[in-house]
Amino acid sequence: MPFQKTRRKGARRNGVITGIKKWPNGRIPYMISGQYTERERALLARSFQEYHKRTCIRFVPRTPLDRDYLYIGKIDGCFSDVGRAGGRQELSLDDGCMQYDTAIHELMHSVGFYHEHERWDRDNHIRILWQNIDRDAYDQFGKVDLSESSYYGQVYDYYSIMHYDSLAFSKNGLETMVARRPEMTVVIGSAIDFSPTDVLKMNLMYQCGENVIPDVVEKIVPPLPLSPPVPAVPIQGPPVVEDDDCVDKTNLCWRWLDRCGSFFFEKIMKEFCALSCGYCIPKSKVAAPVKAAKGASASYLQLG
Repeated sequence: MPFQKTRRKGARRNGVITGIKKWPNGRIPYMISGQYTERERALLARSFQEYHKRTCIRFVPRTPLDRDYLYIGKIDGCFSDVGRAGGRQELSLDDGCMQYDTAIHELMHSVGFYHEHERWDRDNHIRILWQNIDRDAYDQFGKVDLSESSYYGQVYDYYSIMHYDSLAFSKNGLETMVARRPEMTVVIGSAIDFSPTDVLKMNLMYQCGENVIPDVVEKIVPPLPLSPPVPAVPIQGPPVVEDDDCVDKTNLCWRWLDRCGSFFFEKIMKEFCALSCGYCIPKSKVAAPVKAAKGASASYLQLG
């Protein structure tokens, strides 16, 4: 079956079981594009190091002998192949994807894992609301054949870094999936780090054994960039618009404020939660300049 590419929090299936898709000995060679700034490269190094601390998987700079390797660059949004695809395989972390949780999510696809919500037994744990899903994204909500993946004996993990948010690919601002345990709907897709089950499954896949948490963590030395790092582009403030044009179109925005800065949710959050996310400022909220308190910066003053 062809490899699936992923889009922020993006691919399909759970853990691969065929050896050809695993990385031999858990060693994953990589190259990093020169498009990344020093700060962004530090974030990637931190992401690698978390894998090194919690598993026996090792991300290592590519050598001339490595035919199969990851090329990490700002290609097109957030996506990754699943497992070892062979040759140069691209992992995209574009400007809107440079958060720790997004980076480890896409890297876990590369390690060999698909989304939790596409487990074959998912209907026992979540309910898919097809009427709210963008038709072009239906394939993101399929289910995997058990012959192609393994859950390594673990129960469904609402806390997984590989689980979609309940608003994923919504066409109308309403939920696209809800947990059968109602209290878990706000949990799915909210992970900012590996769950214990994520770590356990990776260690089982790569048979890490006693080397799960090594005493000495390898020093991460990213390879030299292909070109000088690109300076960060200054961020402009949100536009001031008419009050009627800067509103929330759903009452769920308060639950999803942590997704306002996500590349994956940017389009839908701009459309349905523009006010809550600060994508715009109503004219009526623009106040006259206020003198900052002693020791405070005027740029940090809150609007009323």
